[in-house]
Amino acid sequence: MKWKRNVRGWFSPGLGLKRWAVLTGISIALIIIGLWSMVNNEHAKRWTISFVNFLQRSIPDLTIGQGLVCAVLGITAALISMRHFNDQYHKLSKNYMRLDAYYEDRRLANSAKIVVIGGGTGLSVLLKGLKHYTANLTAAVSVGDDGGSSGRLRDEFGVAPVGDVRSCIVALSDEEDIMEQLFNYRFSRGQGLKGHNLGNLLLLALTNISGSFQEAVSSTDQILHIRGRVLPITIQPLELKAELVDGSSVVGECNIGESELQIKHLSIYPPYAEVVPEVLEAIDEADAVILGPGSLYTSIMPNLCVHQVVDAIRESKCKTFYVCNVTTQPGETTDYTASDHLQAIYDHSCEEMIDYMLVDDGTIEPKVELADVLLQASTRVVVDHDKLDKMNTKVIETSLVNENNPYRHDSKKLAEAILETLYSDKDFKMRHGLVKSTLMARRFRQIEEEQH
Repeated sequence: MKWKRNVRGWFSPGLGLKRWAVLTGISIALIIIGLWSMVNNEHAKRWTISFVNFLQRSIPDLTIGQGLVCAVLGITAALISMRHFNDQYHKLSKNYMRLDAYYEDRRLANSAKIVVIGGGTGLSVLLKGLKHYTANLTAAVSVGDDGGSSGRLRDEFGVAPVGDVRSCIVALSDEEDIMEQLFNYRFSRGQGLKGHNLGNLLLLALTNISGSFQEAVSSTDQILHIRGRVLPITIQPLELKAELVDGSSVVGECNIGESELQIKHLSIYPPYAEVVPEVLEAIDEADAVILGPGSLYTSIMPNLCVHQVVDAIRESKCKTFYVCNVTTQPGETTDYTASDHLQAIYDHSCEEMIDYMLVDDGTIEPKVELADVLLQASTRVVVDHDKLDKMNTKVIETSLVNENNPYRHDSKKLAEAILETLYSDKDFKMRHGLVKSTLMARRFRQIEEEQH
């Protein structure tokens, strides 16, 4: 018969099975002999009798039925525990190559909840630093861009601009360098393709597949396994309108950026664009909301103009940070001091909304002088303490810039300054309790030491 041939096959010479089968049998016999010898002696018998007597004195007398119920409950609880243990083991072995990777994710998951609001490259710089200290990140991204690849897709397909969203997704991804090369790859030729980013086209394709830009962004978050999530501030493309100091107005983000006159006030169209509900939920649950860094009027202000955003921040128990730019931006913020930046935020929100303002202390001397050729007539933002002291915001002045480029923020320094301030805040400690806040601060400092 076939099964007999299979059995004989397992015992064929050369397989190396028989020797180990025999050794296994001998090992089991030795275990049985050893255990029996341990039990079958006077000392073991006396100990066993004493243990049984102890159980008789300690455990109440139960009927057979009650004992059966206890046994069934114990077996059921053991089976459930083993099942959950097995499920968790397979989950870990499937998603994590090493146990320390799982530990790292759990450590980041138990850190502060942070919402970052803005757009442009400044937002992605901040996210690159924060993702090393917490996984509870929500990036609420401006959708007013109307230039480049994003602007073309916006005009042709009527979708929200995807450029800033793409940059934030890349910044939060685990494989940042690879994804940055892939998502930021720009086609240099091809009819209809020239000038487009691959990441922009991917988000557009996912939008058409899912039927929603918000769903497309969520799908990308899952595909790339990013730390945190990226949300458009609203699913409606925004048109920006700037009222200039001479009374004239400029429409469109690109046109506003090219204007040589200072801006008096910014507004959006549609004026009552609905904020994405998940953004409001994230703000309500947040420990900190961070505005900036980035272009003051084209990256930060559009988000504050969206209906309900300012009210949500003001009503939340979170601490609100504003990261002041290191340099001015021609036209938008020409000759602006630090207090001028903060006052502009006040004018588009309310004075009591900003708890902390971060400014660079200027301790890192630039190796190259700030010149028109380098930064298009930009100048370093002057920190005017005399005016800042009179404003209803605490100023944190520390080194925030990159040593190789002191005109741009350093992602790690920026993240550490924000979290150090947050974990030292009294209201934060009261909100979470002494034990939990202390543990969160300790985890932060452990990661900080590892980063350095």
